Amino acid sequence: MPQTNANVNIWNLLHDTTIVSVSGDCPGDITVKVEIGYLQAALATESKFLLLYLQDCSTAVYRPFTSDGTVMHLNALSNCEFEILSAKSEHNHVSVCCTEGVISLVYEDISCELDDGVSMSYVSLFKASQHYWKSLLATRKSVIVEG
Repeated sequence: MPQTNANVNIWNLLHDTTIVSVSGDCPGDITVKVEIGYLQAALATESKFLLLYLQDCSTAVYRPFTSDGTVMHLNALSNCEFEILSAKSEHNHVSVCCTEGVISLVYEDISCELDDGVSMSYVSLFKASQHYWKSLLATRKSVIVEG
């Protein structure tokens, strides 16, 4: 898997969003549907979901924190709710840390689009995320100064 920063960092841009479904075949192509919540306004869209397309995915497993080593194949979890916290590149895979466990993925490439079919680049998501977090920080600073 080509470990580009965008391949890993796209997951970090989705911090505090929720994976609501996974479909496809592993090995093969997988679609991850993410509820974008707070990013919706920053992206200036009516879309509520971002679709992540993982091409040539050879590994997709979920390891819950509360189990004793149980590994679940991610494509068996068609309907789920995993809140994304962070991601990092580890050895030959991407580890996506969620509130209830870790998703391990090996894929060749990732692309994404909004649920209305509009393609989204890493740069577009990065700018929307930065805009949201800067706006939130400015709002919190003004509340502290005024409060």
